[in-house]
Amino acid sequence: MPRPLRVPDKAVQLTRGRPLRYDAKRMAFLFTMMHGANSVDCEISSSALDDLDGTKGTLPVQREAQFMRLRQMVERVASVTFERQGQLKGEPVRIFSKHIKAF
Repeated sequence: MPRPLRVPDKAVQLTRGRPLRYDAKRMAFLFTMMHGANSVDCEISSSALDDLDGTKGTLPVQREAQFMRLRQMVERVASVTFERQGQLKGEPVRIFSKHIKAF
């Protein structure tokens, strides 16, 4: 069962972009968000997705479905992470388990 998040609504400054793909080498799901007219590259680690989902060991072929099911929560975490850390030019917003545990 997905884990409830305590993310303030006012923190959301990024809007929905596109899901891209699961990168098995990096063990992360890649997606984009929008900051105004600018695309922001984002990624969430496999373990962070599993933490959000309250599970462990999701198979790589199941990651896209998992991302889509958890997309709203992932996007809120990405927005808060972006707000707290900013984005270095050319660097994606990266979400790890530590970001999920902070909520």
